[in-house]
Amino acid sequence: MRRTLAIVTAIALLSVACEASTTSSPTPAPVDDGRTHVVLDTDLAFDDIMALLYLAQRDEVVLDAVTITGTGEAHCDPGVRNAAALLALAGAPDVPVACGRETPLSGSNAFPDEWRAAVDDLSMLGLPEVDGAADPRGAVGLLLDELEGDTVLLTLGPLTNVAEALRQDPSLAERVPSFIAMAGAIDAPGNTPNGVAEYNVFVDPLAAREVIEGMDVTLVPLDATEDVPFTDYFVEALERHTGTPVADAVAAMIHANEPIFTSEGYQFWDTLATALVLDPDLASWDEATVSVTASDVATAGWIDRSASGAPVRFATGVAEPLAFERDYLSTITGEDVDDVRPEPSWTVRFDGERCEVSGSRIAAGRHDVAFDTEIRDSGAVLIALDGRAGFDELAGALGPPGSEITPRDPVVREVEPFAFLADLTAVEMPEGTVAAVCLIGDEQRPDGGLRAWMSAPVTAVG
Repeated sequence: MRRTLAIVTAIALLSVACEASTTSSPTPAPVDDGRTHVVLDTDLAFDDIMALLYLAQRDEVVLDAVTITGTGEAHCDPGVRNAAALLALAGAPDVPVACGRETPLSGSNAFPDEWRAAVDDLSMLGLPEVDGAADPRGAVGLLLDELEGDTVLLTLGPLTNVAEALRQDPSLAERVPSFIAMAGAIDAPGNTPNGVAEYNVFVDPLAAREVIEGMDVTLVPLDATEDVPFTDYFVEALERHTGTPVADAVAAMIHANEPIFTSEGYQFWDTLATALVLDPDLASWDEATVSVTASDVATAGWIDRSASGAPVRFATGVAEPLAFERDYLSTITGEDVDDVRPEPSWTVRFDGERCEVSGSRIAAGRHDVAFDTEIRDSGAVLIALDGRAGFDELAGALGPPGSEITPRDPVVREVEPFAFLADLTAVEMPEGTVAAVCLIGDEQRPDGGLRAWMSAPVTAVG
């Protein structure tokens, strides 16, 4: 699809890391045998599968139960069956599994049908079926029985099961010493059709509101997961270290669903939340009082800062995303994985006054391009300049360094960026003349205006 400069630059700016917070990170839950006991409530989407397999490989973790939220991406029968197969693969076949209701507490929001079909198919992993019948207590019964004061509750899907358990027994709130939920968007854009909500909250906003108002919950929202995008580098590092059943299964799932994993905006949502159960210092944290729009309106699932709302702790960002990736890969492969990123072969540098590139010539083809900056809310795009908009024409349209972008300019509208940068990025460099345009958000403008700086031209030779 053809994308204008204005659209791509807006996307690029979404990838920058949040500032670190001074709020202390949550402490891990108390344990009674030297290990962390966890009850996992999940909808078994792709990233949930990665999270479950990671959790089951940690020697310091006891997985007490897995509950399937039927309002998420998995339907109940295949969800229970698939969870049992995954647990058997991970060496934990005796963990009880049960599912909850398949309709939200109110409204009719849902994940797209095609997503649910892929999840029901166990993301095309093709694992052998096991004899894993659903626990007769159901999801709510399992939650109430297993959450007895020394267990972490980790939720990776809509909060329907937890809300139903809380309705049945309000004392549940006092028996959960640590509750981490991958849910919400506080200061980040949403990822649902309404643009303000995150899917786990959007699907059952009433459940989210009741849980956030009724329990001491720590959120891992899109604000933090934006710092851990899925990249080709992760796949390449995983492929260098496969050999365990779990690592092989994760690699197979990624390959079977490559268009989804490589789609723009795919993040380690649930895997990050799971890693933070064991190492909360991976993230920076803040606190706020928030309200959840629970009615079935255009803004359903919106979590808004509100003085009259409920207090929550939430992750604001991940200062060292590679530490998270090293931890995850080392856990599922059973060996120390340090080689998660190559050295950059080309660099775009931006200091707030100049946008510079490393050299005036470069070979066409694949490059690992770094964006080197300390400027908050900045990003860069790479542009081919051998079409109708040449270097001089684009430089003239952008104006002096730091000028506000004017997307309506005819020259700018003819430009088609071939890559956007916020960190190290694998780029296929075309032959011809290319340039970098560094961008920064204008904090003085409420509409999120952008200012641009253009690098010198570079010749990419075949």
